[in-house]
Amino acid sequence: MIKLVLSDLDNTLIPHKPGEPFGDASLSDQGFEAIRALLDAGGRFGPVTGRSPSSMSETFPDAPWAYSTGAYANGQLVCVDGEAIHKEWTPVEPLQRVSDILDEQPDGFLVFFDMDGDGPNWGVSRKYRMDQVSEGDFLRVSRILPEVPEPTLKVIVRLHRHESTLRIYDLLRAEVPELDFVLPSPDATVIDITPKGYGKGSAVRIMATALGLAPDEVAVFGDADNDISMLQAVPNSVAVANASPGAAAAAHWHIADALEDSVAQAIAQIAEATALGAMPSFMDE
Repeated sequence: MIKLVLSDLDNTLIPHKPGEPFGDASLSDQGFEAIRALLDAGGRFGPVTGRSPSSMSETFPDAPWAYSTGAYANGQLVCVDGEAIHKEWTPVEPLQRVSDILDEQPDGFLVFFDMDGDGPNWGVSRKYRMDQVSEGDFLRVSRILPEVPEPTLKVIVRLHRHESTLRIYDLLRAEVPELDFVLPSPDATVIDITPKGYGKGSAVRIMATALGLAPDEVAVFGDADNDISMLQAVPNSVAVANASPGAAAAAHWHIADALEDSVAQAIAQIAEATALGAMPSFMDE
């Protein structure tokens, strides 16, 4: 029986039409109903996302019950029932080396996120000025510092040109092996950074242990390369049809495209099965 459902958000639980800005997409009514049904059946739900807890009030308006348990900043912040139970900090020294490398490139700078509230983010760069990054920048960078001042829970490489992404990604992986670099989506102009060997899968295991659950009592849903460790962490892993090749290969189960609201439908099936003490039919094949 599935007792905990964890899901990535963008292009997984939350569908995105091609070309639609991430900020314009939202959870469907069917998604809300499925999560509520799961909780009513005695199960648990949580997002596993690169976003911060404070941003969840926009994704799940008037529904704090939908995200009081979850993993944020790609798993570096783990919460259970509204309490932070684990924080995995990214150290300063390798991040400074990343920033130094980016300063030598024609594109790219570090962006640090406010994980405690809904405050503005800040960048690290000796190359860019504020007037070059703030206007129209969805990351809301409020200031730029010349050096990395402190460890962080959430930092990314921000790129202005999509064609730069793979080259910078390969460069950083080669030059700073103490950190992990992951592309959150195939068309990303950002590169996620996490401590070496730590990712969403680590957060899933921490959460399951805290809740006293066995791995086969947890179901996870994902679509992108930053979901691979999560999809490998438990037996009942599910990829949507629009998943990257790596994420699809890591998942045990496969469902329809996120645009068909397939994750909401799968969670509804899990809720029905959990209420009966059984496994959902799509996991019995």
